Amino acid sequence: MSNKDEYSVQEYSAEPTVVDHMDSNIEQVLKDETIIKNTAITEELEHADELEDQPIDIVRSTVRTVDNPSLPVYTFRAWFLGTIFCILGAAVSQFYFFRSNSLGYSSFFVTLVSYPLGVLLARILPNREWSIGKFSFNFNPGPFNIKEHCLIVIMASTGGGSAYATDILAIQDLYYQQDLGPLGSILLLISTQCLGYGMAGFYRKFLVDPTAMLWPSTLPSVSLFNTFHEKDPYLLGDRDEEKDQDVRPGMSRMRFFLIVFACTFVYEMFPTLIFPVLSSVAVLCLIGGPGNMVLASLGSGFSGVGILNFGLDWNAAGATGPLFTPWWAQVNWYIGAVVMVWIVCPVTYFCNLWNAKSYPILTTKLFDKDGNVYNHSRVISDGYFNETAYEEYSPVYMTPYNAMMFALSFVALTASVTHVLLYYGSDLKKEFWVWGKNKEQRKYEREVGMDIHVKMMQVYKEVPFWWYAVVFVVTIVISIIVCEVYPIHLPWWGLLVAIGSVNTCRGRNSECTCQLTIVQFVRRYHPGYFRYMLPGRPIANVTFKCYGYMAMAQCLGLVSDLKLENKTGLYMKIPPRCMFAAQFYGTILGGIVNYVVLKIILAAKRPVLQGIIPDPTGQWTGRGSSIFYASSIIWGAVGPARLFGPDSQFPGMNWAFLVGIILPLPFWFLHKRFPKSKIPWKMVNVPVILGGAGFAPQVPTNILITSFICGFVSQFYLYRRHHSWWAKYNYVLSAALDSGTFICSLFIFICVNGINSSVHFPTWAGNPEGNVEYCE
Repeated sequence: MSNKDEYSVQEYSAEPTVVDHMDSNIEQVLKDETIIKNTAITEELEHADELEDQPIDIVRSTVRTVDNPSLPVYTFRAWFLGTIFCILGAAVSQFYFFRSNSLGYSSFFVTLVSYPLGVLLARILPNREWSIGKFSFNFNPGPFNIKEHCLIVIMASTGGGSAYATDILAIQDLYYQQDLGPLGSILLLISTQCLGYGMAGFYRKFLVDPTAMLWPSTLPSVSLFNTFHEKDPYLLGDRDEEKDQDVRPGMSRMRFFLIVFACTFVYEMFPTLIFPVLSSVAVLCLIGGPGNMVLASLGSGFSGVGILNFGLDWNAAGATGPLFTPWWAQVNWYIGAVVMVWIVCPVTYFCNLWNAKSYPILTTKLFDKDGNVYNHSRVISDGYFNETAYEEYSPVYMTPYNAMMFALSFVALTASVTHVLLYYGSDLKKEFWVWGKNKEQRKYEREVGMDIHVKMMQVYKEVPFWWYAVVFVVTIVISIIVCEVYPIHLPWWGLLVAIGSVNTCRGRNSECTCQLTIVQFVRRYHPGYFRYMLPGRPIANVTFKCYGYMAMAQCLGLVSDLKLENKTGLYMKIPPRCMFAAQFYGTILGGIVNYVVLKIILAAKRPVLQGIIPDPTGQWTGRGSSIFYASSIIWGAVGPARLFGPDSQFPGMNWAFLVGIILPLPFWFLHKRFPKSKIPWKMVNVPVILGGAGFAPQVPTNILITSFICGFVSQFYLYRRHHSWWAKYNYVLSAALDSGTFICSLFIFICVNGINSSVHFPTWAGNPEGNVEYCE
């Protein structure tokens, strides 16, 4: 029997940010008066015969409509473990930032390791009240619970990375011989990291609270938390035998997770260490043999366009989030990727358009007039651009593919704005209309159709807007002080332009629509336009880029779940003020640790990172800093006028902005003109298509086939044909695959490669001495 008949499956392949004609499935949530203990909410539920459930099926299948506000969250265990994992993550991320073989700090790793440690602390810590004046606390208030677990991961994810501004500190120290000092450096790190908090407070009502604001990447994490805590007493009350995953036939989700995790850990040994050919199977290269440069350009997944190439490695297969990204978004993304990488790029290259054959087929490097990689050091004197040296050396040349990447980013920026206005203009108008009313009217308007999880969160005190405003204003003041007092060369008005310009890019949108497209544009191309205002200031340019990019990235990260924050906090029923404190604490702590580790590495490895002496291990390359330095030269010194001006290699590039404004219009008109057409014009999302078109070469092209198959099986076939299995296991499967892959990579990195040495697996056909794809 079709699972659709049994579960009334919602076709969430429709645009997730527009919840049209969704079933108003009614579920009885309050089965036990002990589940939700807040008086106001309990009375509301007790006087309601039925409560509207989450209308989006993928959320309804994963997120529980149950809460226990009495669970302790501000516990010693949570803050202690959160601090440890935050420090560990910040130190590890900064340490490996300068190495060529880097290691990411996964939130799934924190989730896995923190759980047994939390359970251990619950067993060994004393259970007694401690009093300090009017305050009292208990080191061990009861069993380790799901909210503590989530709070630990939130702290670790907010502060456990390498702060973006460490790039500025690194290139100032290594290449410009400048030092901001401890105070200036820490203020720069903290101000850039915290800038998005104030804006997050404003956009939270638009991007977090509405049911339609779906962030699919949160769901594997939520599913993993629920899997670890499925035996928690308060969760046992949430049992609907027609709905709940845990009572359906089959093995438990915890057992399923452990089996998949173990199998993934063992299997990833093969593509990572024993049989690396599996990581990128280049069919065309295997057919044509090594040395065929045409087939290598077409078939290689690492240096070519990857036609018929597939990776039997979850690092490749899971690169696009195929198990949690809605099918409509995946189809849009793959259309853009295939058309650009498999059709446009090869045609441009082999037809030698714009002299394409003079350069590698897939690269974003810049070149000089002789076809060599551009030597930016020849056009810089004392940290400033030397126009005479530039004229004597060479203009900057880019590959046609690189030029198309720039054009696509310009198109994507304006297309995202047009897309939002066309498809969500009425929503924006409604939101601003509500804001124009008094407090009571705004409250009434928002409670109509309010998300069930937002209703349940009314039990907790909300974070006042003025908290965010104070953080934002204080951060702005600190940022201005840093820019004016220290050798940053960015005037105060330039800082305000950086923040204000990216703020106009943000709108009522979802993760699957155009967030990634806009963030990538700001990170990669936005800083060049500052060059028009203040020419010849490389450090000012990258600082402008850092403040602008981090204002957007942190804001969107905090309101979504790029770093496991507000949307997951909503789904996990974490008190908002506790969320705010954990995020803020983790961000500041992580920035301080980043600075300390950065100074240690620079002191120990300075000659190696500067290229004065070679590194015998080949690991301490400082590639990220060198690329950032080159970016400061190209964008801050050479500038966009010489790259895109009328006398450049590709004049008229800025017309791409106009193309972006127009491009979504035909699909919107077709949707309005033929709303019942068999062709789903409504699902054509131009920003997502453009995002797919610009994915390479930042991501290897061997991901396309395998990730598409995984997405088709999960989000199309299993979702429609085996929905019961999908609802119970899909997001657990995603979390298990990610966790097993990361833990295996960590094991190999530490136990096999070591810190300063490397052990190579014996050479054989599956582990060739040369190119693993057999393309060279």
